[in-house]
Amino acid sequence: MTTFDQAELDRMCRPPLDRLRDALHEGGAEEVRTTYTRMASLIRDITDLYARWSAVTVGWLIERHGYDAAAAAFPVHELWPSDGVPHLTGAAAQVARDVLGGPDSPTANAFAELAAAGDEQSILARWTEIHSACYTAETLRRDTVTALLTLVNSTYGTEGLHDCLRYATDVIWAPRMAGDLARPPEVRLASWAEKMSVGHNGGVSVVEEEDRWVFTLDPCGSCGRQILDGRYAAPWHLGVVGDRHPISFLRDDITVYQAHVAVAHTIVPIERVGAPWPAMRCAGLAATPCELVIYRDPHTAGPEYYTQVGATPPR
Repeated sequence: MTTFDQAELDRMCRPPLDRLRDALHEGGAEEVRTTYTRMASLIRDITDLYARWSAVTVGWLIERHGYDAAAAAFPVHELWPSDGVPHLTGAAAQVARDVLGGPDSPTANAFAELAAAGDEQSILARWTEIHSACYTAETLRRDTVTALLTLVNSTYGTEGLHDCLRYATDVIWAPRMAGDLARPPEVRLASWAEKMSVGHNGGVSVVEEEDRWVFTLDPCGSCGRQILDGRYAAPWHLGVVGDRHPISFLRDDITVYQAHVAVAHTIVPIERVGAPWPAMRCAGLAATPCELVIYRDPHTAGPEYYTQVGATPPR
């Protein structure tokens, strides 16, 4: 059964500048404004997730180990090198605060004025500036939660990290999973394509097979880019899961950040709904293209997605 032709799948995976260019040519100023609002919302969702994940990790430290343990882990920036750290200053900082603070902002209003003028070059140039500021903020938030997870892993070991990620899964990812799985598979497909290509800044392609859609993420925009940014090498040295454990896909090259893919998207969904959400193959420290699979039946996945975390595939 084929639902979409390849051209339709490719369109779902367009990067932001292509989406804005198409919006201008196909729908004019109103479509540009709608596209901007949608993309800003997706970016805001990811950056908000990182901030919430940091807060939940501190909450886990307080609940499991007390305020002193949380205080010891909280100054995560002490792990950061003095150089090579992204910064937000001046106009870029204001743009990031505007866009990540909510949909109604001076930045959004100024972009709407550009859309009304209809000059493609100005629209694309301004989005590039906005995206750069927001991506810097996203990077700062991503590295903050990863530094916290590094400290959890180094202090409490793999089992502590496992418990911490389960705690975060209940607060952050389980409600998202329930909402996503309630939607038709074709809607889920389009949503994940948009999320990964815009919200996660990834290079995304997808092909359709009889019972699934297979995404190639090059890079995914978070795990892969963090490695390509050098965060697990000198001078950063953020954490890698040391044990061959289900949360490291039984491997020794999975970062503390990537471990959430094993816990929130694989182990816990298998326990609760019978299949990964969605099925993924993590590239580990190699940072080569990784795989995300949306099955038409969300309670189904290939046996390899179970055995990679030590789970028994359903018969």
